[in-house]
Amino acid sequence: MKENFANTISALNNVIPFSKNNAELLKGIANVAGQVSDSNSIVTNKDGKIVAGLNNVPSEAKHEEDEEWFLNKETFGQLSKVKQIKSNVKLDGFNCTSAVIPIQNCGSLCLFKEGEFSDDDMTNAQMCANNLALVIQQEQYENEENEKRQAKIAQDVLNSLSFTEIDVVAEVFEYIKNGEGFVVASKIADKNGYARSVTVNALRKLESAGVVRTRSLGVKGTYIKVINSKLCSEVKKFKKN
Repeated sequence: MKENFANTISALNNVIPFSKNNAELLKGIANVAGQVSDSNSIVTNKDGKIVAGLNNVPSEAKHEEDEEWFLNKETFGQLSKVKQIKSNVKLDGFNCTSAVIPIQNCGSLCLFKEGEFSDDDMTNAQMCANNLALVIQQEQYENEENEKRQAKIAQDVLNSLSFTEIDVVAEVFEYIKNGEGFVVASKIADKNGYARSVTVNALRKLESAGVVRTRSLGVKGTYIKVINSKLCSEVKKFKKN
């Protein structure tokens, strides 16, 4: 057992310092978990997103959303009910023996093999799960901090606009779906009774602040792509107020 434990530590030490980003690190640790337990491994976050081991999930147990992969509702529901480490269980959709190690408030490490999992397998996999928890927690913290920064930037930009420009921006965002869309400044101006220049200036300020990217299409209008992920929701708040 001590030798296996040492091998797991050595394998993790060969992965953790040399990973370029969190995605690569999660994949590397998941691979180590599979190696030390002689199994295939997957890692999911608390929302059921598959963050490592996508190829180890049967097609019927996963689905794609916005270019990201998630466990199907039924499979994710089974994992969500597992609150303690379980070995040698059967999960619907997987034709093999499973082991589930919940990662508190972060997701799960799941292992799959033809045979049964030994105590050594589970002990070594648990060490990998502990490292996964640290990475996922750090990533969640970074994402939350980034969202706060994005929201603050969006608020500051909107606060710099005049009431008329905010009115126009709110109208512009009625045309933007999934972070991008087309607008015709003259139509917005006619609809709201403002000069066309108000729309143009408002969009120019948003682009100068780096929250949107625009491209003129001549008589067809202007293409707008939202760069700041919190801008749409902040515009809705301003419109409501």
